[in-house]
Amino acid sequence: MSPQFVAALKSYAKVFAAAVFALFISDGADVFAVDFSDVRTYLSAGIAAVLPLIVTALDPNDDRFGVGA
Repeated sequence: MSPQFVAALKSYAKVFAAAVFALFISDGADVFAVDFSDVRTYLSAGIAAVLPLIVTALDPNDDRFGVGA
């Protein structure tokens, strides 16, 4: 894997983890009381947080990073 790809994955992981952690904390969840419904909610929040990064990376007209860089 190229260094740019690894850096992008790290960036996505950081944003994903920050969104999930923020929702977890704001929800007042207990680590030992998380059920499947909670996990789905946290994953949805993480995906929603990463989606704008993915869209930007795939946009050929955006020259900041991704396909158009």
